[in-house]
Amino acid sequence: MNKLFDTKIGLISITLLLGLILGWMFHSLSTSSDESHGHESSEGAPTLWTCSMDPQFKLNAPGDCPICGMDLIPVAQGTEEISNPQAIQMTEEALAMAAVQTQVVGGSATGKELHLTGKLQADERENASISAKFPGRIEKLFVTFTGEQIKAGQKLATIYSPELITAQKELLEAIKTKATYPQLYQASKEKLASWKLTTAQIAEVERSGVVKEKWDILADQSGVVIQKNVSLGDYVGTGSVLFTVTDLSKLWLRLDVYETDLPFVTLGDSIQFTVAGRLSETKQARISFIDPLIDPNTRAASLRAEISNGGMLLKPEMFVTAKISGGKSTAATDLVIPRTAILWTGKRSVVYVKVPNATVPSFEMREVTLGNRLGENYQITAGLQAGEEIVSQGAFAVDASAQLSGKKSMMSPNENKGEKPKAQHSSSHAH
Repeated sequence: MNKLFDTKIGLISITLLLGLILGWMFHSLSTSSDESHGHESSEGAPTLWTCSMDPQFKLNAPGDCPICGMDLIPVAQGTEEISNPQAIQMTEEALAMAAVQTQVVGGSATGKELHLTGKLQADERENASISAKFPGRIEKLFVTFTGEQIKAGQKLATIYSPELITAQKELLEAIKTKATYPQLYQASKEKLASWKLTTAQIAEVERSGVVKEKWDILADQSGVVIQKNVSLGDYVGTGSVLFTVTDLSKLWLRLDVYETDLPFVTLGDSIQFTVAGRLSETKQARISFIDPLIDPNTRAASLRAEISNGGMLLKPEMFVTAKISGGKSTAATDLVIPRTAILWTGKRSVVYVKVPNATVPSFEMREVTLGNRLGENYQITAGLQAGEEIVSQGAFAVDASAQLSGKKSMMSPNENKGEKPKAQHSSSHAH
């Protein structure tokens, strides 16, 4: 009897203990459910999960990013959906890793600055040809190579001319009948003069009465021989060019400027240039001539400036890099953006504009119309307004993110449905 009593007491104790345990468990579950319900109600929506590198993907549960495989993170509280479904969202971490930079679009009133290339050339106005004044054979040659420096009056060659010998003999015979036939005497002198013999040389023939067989060819001007057309023993005719000489104390600086940049250069604009091999020296010049014709192959015109070469250190055909400043300025109302902000695709030019007042950094693609290039910038004639913020560095990274999310991008300009990619609905499917 006592054993039965003890057994009943044990069962009752166990039952009470189990009841206490179950009651505590139900109370804990109820409390947890109430707290969870209160948390969800306070936020108004369940927690979403996204990728820090690809925030266009949003899932209802944690997992891995279907593109890069990174762990998803909770969407920041207060994140708002933007009105444009084609806009691309990127987190601050993604922008930093892609080195994306933005700037506000504004006008520019700075002067045009062109960076051009060209070369030095001899001044065409200083070129001169030294030619034979009478026919004959080259007996001696005193200038034997191109590049030789000569001075005015210097002896260049000696020529033997049978025709000139005959003309001298005619003059000496005419002198004998000068009183009777003065016209014949005058004609003989004029014949020698037509071969560029000076009055002094003709007078010497009359005075000496001796026929001179060889005559010297003298330089008409000082300069450098840039072309030699005769060799020892050659027979030359009247007017044959023996040497071409140029004065290199003055040179031309010739630069090529594209037709789109021509509106920004004028006569008198300042040029700063350096010459290959002498990069440490920056020289100054001013535009003295603008070619009125465009080269049909290069679509460029030539600019010219005159420079002094007193020390003869500069040489024709040296390459030159130049900067032109002080030309026409752009109007203050013109919109100017950096070249790095522009993406080109065929005939289209696009930029990415930052969506204003978005909680998460967001960008939308915008097609723009370009004007003239201004150094490292471009004028914008349509597509942007002053005060808008654009991506100035890292536009390719933003565009790549748009392509991966299936939104309107440089490569898919006609995408306009704003549908989210299928990969967004599955955390286990790799994009």
